[in-house]
Amino acid sequence: MIKYFLFFLASTTISLLITPLIRLIAKKLNIIDLPSKRKTHKKPMPLLGGIPIFIAFNLTIFLGILFNFEYLEKFYTSKWMSIFIAQLIILGIGIYDDIKKTKPWVKFLFQILAGSLLIVSSFGIHIITNPFTGNSINLGILFIPITILWVVGITNALNLIDGLDGLATGTSFIVCITIFGIAYIYQNIGIALVSLILAGSILGFLRYNFYPAKIFLGDSGFLLAVLSLRGSHKGAVMVAILAPILALGLPITDTLLTMIRRFLKSIRLVNYQNENGKLKFLLSKGFLIFEADKDHIHHRLLKRGFSQKKVVIILYGICIIFCTLAFVTIAWKNLNIILFLVAIIMASFIGIKSLKYREFKIFEKGIKKEARKQ
Repeated sequence: MIKYFLFFLASTTISLLITPLIRLIAKKLNIIDLPSKRKTHKKPMPLLGGIPIFIAFNLTIFLGILFNFEYLEKFYTSKWMSIFIAQLIILGIGIYDDIKKTKPWVKFLFQILAGSLLIVSSFGIHIITNPFTGNSINLGILFIPITILWVVGITNALNLIDGLDGLATGTSFIVCITIFGIAYIYQNIGIALVSLILAGSILGFLRYNFYPAKIFLGDSGFLLAVLSLRGSHKGAVMVAILAPILALGLPITDTLLTMIRRFLKSIRLVNYQNENGKLKFLLSKGFLIFEADKDHIHHRLLKRGFSQKKVVIILYGICIIFCTLAFVTIAWKNLNIILFLVAIIMASFIGIKSLKYREFKIFEKGIKKEARKQ
């Protein structure tokens, strides 16, 4: 266990030392995020936060291999070179976006490319379990799009919650510690160690990213998607899928909520007159799912009167609850998965309802009444 701590300490220290340097470079090159109506910060903020995490993570792993630490040697075999290249792709498009502000579809293409490299590296969701019957379902060729969807989805889910100082970074740290614990229980020692190294890299950066932030993170989440796929793969199939979903429950919930409410916001009830009378049908005024707004969970909590710091701490707490539930799925062997999921969904529904999203009133009052208001 001492070796684990030493690697964690090494990555944390490297990140702590490199982050101020990257911050100075970003300021000197004028790579900054300017304030706007949609953003919460009030002054220009340096970007390029993904660089110190990338350097601290990979440099620590390289040092481990250099000193012949066996678990890292097993972990970073030749097939893992494609993982490193995939990291470079995500980092590269993130840096370019920090400088030039690329369109979402361009970033998606590069994320899909990075996800495709995982397939080459034998990473993927090959089998899922029917929770009602317990039977395993081999996905066959479908594992390719499902794996890519997971990687792209988690990468962007972390980006979506990166709206307050330290929120995405702290959430990523909590998830990394969770993946470490799950992997350690299943004796996936390589994944456990790498998760802890990533946690240290993130923790060192969090020192400068927590409120009030001195540097912003930029794109993140790719490595979490990779490690979450591998952390519990030696366990039961259902647990192997459910545990990472729960560990990443906060960003996943916010992403799904965002997509649903933006879709609901885009629909209208239209009256159409023809020779047989009036017809009513739904019409979308445009594809708004990818249009940025200021209505994420953290924004709603801010509107309820909480300070930035309190909102981040509240969401850290929610993230810890989700991660604790992930541990429950692997520790409680006689757990009824269906009842467990129903309880989580009900609790999530109650929490979301308390945020009072106007878009969801369509389910309470009906499409017709909501349409009249709009």
